[in-house]
Amino acid sequence: MASPLQIGKGNIVMRKLNFGCGDRISPGWTNIDFHSSDSRIQRANLLAGFPFPNDYFDAVYSSHVIEHFTRKQGLFLIKEARRVLRPGGVIRIVVPDLEESCKEYLRILNMSDSDSAKRPMYDWIIVELLDQLVRSVPSGDMGPMMNQANSRGNDQLMAYIRSRKENKLDSFPLSRSSSSLAGIKRLTPEKISTKLNYWYLKFIRMLIPAHLRSLVLIETRIGERHRWMYDRYGMKILFEDAGFFDCRMVRFDESSILHFNEDCLDVNPDGTSYKNISIYFEAIK
Repeated sequence: MASPLQIGKGNIVMRKLNFGCGDRISPGWTNIDFHSSDSRIQRANLLAGFPFPNDYFDAVYSSHVIEHFTRKQGLFLIKEARRVLRPGGVIRIVVPDLEESCKEYLRILNMSDSDSAKRPMYDWIIVELLDQLVRSVPSGDMGPMMNQANSRGNDQLMAYIRSRKENKLDSFPLSRSSSSLAGIKRLTPEKISTKLNYWYLKFIRMLIPAHLRSLVLIETRIGERHRWMYDRYGMKILFEDAGFFDCRMVRFDESSILHFNEDCLDVNPDGTSYKNISIYFEAIK
């Protein structure tokens, strides 16, 4: 059996799958997701099974996806990844690091109450830990908090939030008014259909008494909420339960997938990590 590092040498072309890709894609990968706003992304219902035969891909990758599904659904997706991997193929999964967020929460909690930096960092870390698990409206408390820090020019808090999120220039969302024209330009027939569905749901929402809406309705977008969280031990269990062996945690810039860093999925062009506060797990079929 060829080792993972031998895959792709010579004239052999690797088959690589990126599931739940969002807009994070790279040439040479087959990209699939529930929605597609790009011709390079194949629309697929991931929970119906990956639309590929057994033993088809040399590598399977997914970043910040399985935490948006229940633990049972997450296991199904990892099993599907194993099914479409050829023997000796490599899987690489990236998820938010629950352990690190909990440690940061405890660090801030143990700061002196007289420290002026404690309150804003405490407000953020509570949101980081809980908001995506419990929010019932789009963006929850996280979006407004980032916008407020940005609009007030709170450089200290902005720097802290950036250190906890993605390493990219547009870490903070623009207000709707300043981004509406760009949003119109990105409209596709699929997005229009989705918006019509959301408008219909908003109409149904108006039929429910206002004081009960947040209790009986979840208005977040598909794939926005976290349905589960993982740490290094939980990821090991997940991989082993799906039938993988040789499971290991790796650095963001370390992979058994040949030339993976050149694809700039987990690594920015300047060599920094794209997603902060994440754990990276790989295994072999």
